[in-house]
Amino acid sequence: MKNWRIWLILASVVIAGTLAYFSLSSLDNPQPYEGTEISGEALDFQLTDQNGSLVNLSDFRGKVVVLTFMDSKCEDTCPLTAVHFREAYRQFDQNETKQVIFLGVNVYVEASSVADVLETTRAWHLDEIPGWYFLTGNYEGLEPVWKDYGVSAEHNPDGNSLMHTPGTFLIDPAGQKRWYISTVISGEGNTELALPLSDLLVKHIREILSESKH
Repeated sequence: MKNWRIWLILASVVIAGTLAYFSLSSLDNPQPYEGTEISGEALDFQLTDQNGSLVNLSDFRGKVVVLTFMDSKCEDTCPLTAVHFREAYRQFDQNETKQVIFLGVNVYVEASSVADVLETTRAWHLDEIPGWYFLTGNYEGLEPVWKDYGVSAEHNPDGNSLMHTPGTFLIDPAGQKRWYISTVISGEGNTELALPLSDLLVKHIREILSESKH
């Protein structure tokens, strides 16, 4: 039953995103997709990072948090997301980098040890981001976090790959959810409808940081 509810949430997000995407494409002057504005408290959780340290989401109050969910053994979308995280990080100035945290929550229980997420962090070069944390735990620790953020993780019928809810949350310094971005990883050939993920992250993070100055 719980999987049914999670998949219903996933289906709703995907359908809403798809309808928004194609409604834009029907306009004479479509605006680039920028994600979905959301609200509400980002529910706290505690997991273990790639260095074996316990990390709470609430540890990062006062900073903008980029939160995503990643398969530690993924060979397609997740490594591409990592590339865009690194590209976004490189666009920030020294002061901005101190105010932004990148969090990945593991969705692949069969590769959920600290060694697994450390290996993946290095393989995807996410250790280039000082404020990167790849969080993991056992199923009992991970599943409630997935549920709180509407994320589903299920093996494909072949049993050799995993399907999980895509997307990235942006959480403001007050711990409030602000954006959910589920977009085309690359804008190539479609730049009028979808900006690259890295550009969207930089744009919205700078907007949030600007607000916090006032």
